[in-house]
Amino acid sequence: MSDSLRRCAGAFALLTALLTPKAGALANISVWAQEGVSAAEASGLAPSTLAALNAKGEITRAEFCGVVVNLYQAVSGKSVPLLSETPFDDCDDPSVTAAYKLGLVSGRGNGVFDPNASIERQDLCVMLYNVLDAADLTAPPIAGDGAVEDYPDVPDIRDYAVNAMITMVDYAIVNGISAQDQPPLLAPAGTATREQALIMANRFCAAFGGDAPPPAPVGNASSLDPEGGIVFPDPEGGSVSPGTEDGSVPPQDEPINVWNGSALTLPQTNEEKLAFVYGEGGAPYQTADEAETQMTQIRVKVWRLQEDGSKTTGIAWLEVNRSLAPVYEAIFEEIYHGDEQFPIKDVGCYAWRPGEHGQGTAVDINWEENMEATINEDGSLTPTCGTHWLPGEDPYSIPEGGDVYNAFTKYGFTWGGNAWRSKRDYMHFSYFGR
Repeated sequence: MSDSLRRCAGAFALLTALLTPKAGALANISVWAQEGVSAAEASGLAPSTLAALNAKGEITRAEFCGVVVNLYQAVSGKSVPLLSETPFDDCDDPSVTAAYKLGLVSGRGNGVFDPNASIERQDLCVMLYNVLDAADLTAPPIAGDGAVEDYPDVPDIRDYAVNAMITMVDYAIVNGISAQDQPPLLAPAGTATREQALIMANRFCAAFGGDAPPPAPVGNASSLDPEGGIVFPDPEGGSVSPGTEDGSVPPQDEPINVWNGSALTLPQTNEEKLAFVYGEGGAPYQTADEAETQMTQIRVKVWRLQEDGSKTTGIAWLEVNRSLAPVYEAIFEEIYHGDEQFPIKDVGCYAWRPGEHGQGTAVDINWEENMEATINEDGSLTPTCGTHWLPGEDPYSIPEGGDVYNAFTKYGFTWGGNAWRSKRDYMHFSYFGR
């Protein structure tokens, strides 16, 4: 198969993309929960796997993995890397694999995860508690007024979950369950609904800092100007002006779009692109360790499509080649401000393996609706990843000549939808055409 990012059986899955939120994901939200669920979605905590599911239904172990991985991203400011192997025999859900690799969850033993089982409240607390360690967070002074000893069923908490439940109660992230004429209970072996789980995650985000900024891109280009261009750093700390004859540095409040300057233009040839990405005399990375030192995380605005056909603003995280980070930011800024308001639910870049994804120089978007396919002798297509490509019918399919296509090709990327004779890869945009 090609170097397209995959969510196909037995293939790789890109978590940075898959686990980004889809606002308004849940259906049938309780009146009391609407504000809390909306806040969770606005914070980027609702994974796309919850789309259209009943908010009042019990959240499963796999579903909550999607929530806590998004939560980890929100409070740490880090993206989640691609993982090629699952530790479980009964589950290849990429959010479960990510949560396991981050140390947020463990299985039942003997290769079993039991993904569709409802998650117990004590296990939910343990996963939240593990986010603190994974994100290297220091708990602030206790703000809640909960006290675990107030609940008569504290002895029912299993030993492994005691510290976690105490912490979540102390910070008012988890509250007791009240029954008529009965004292509130912690119900550690009880379950949580999807809307309850999102609200708990949002409380965690508020309590432990959900506004962590993403790591700043580092590399040849340093920042975006207000018009979507790229400003290069000057060794003395100013901005390089490609258009001033005397080489003077322009005022800091007037950044220069270098792509439109006379002295510094968008790389055109393959040699120019290689120098731009790898530096003069540089070459593609040969190992994962080498590649990963050259990647950085970016946070971009995207449109999320709602069930009623409306669109709302969402956030996507990508791990990308640091030299191209401002280019990617410019591209996604243009897509976001395009007339189409093209909706993006899945998007990803870096994944260590042969091809441009291993260099952080290729992006895949909405892979189910923008299939990779071989071209048969009769001209028909056989999908190898994804299921279809129906621009004009499916809003997630990328049309040739549309906002997504125009933004990427403007900055020198090649589209897999028309680049090769042997196959089509409608999800795929690559800087070196591979």
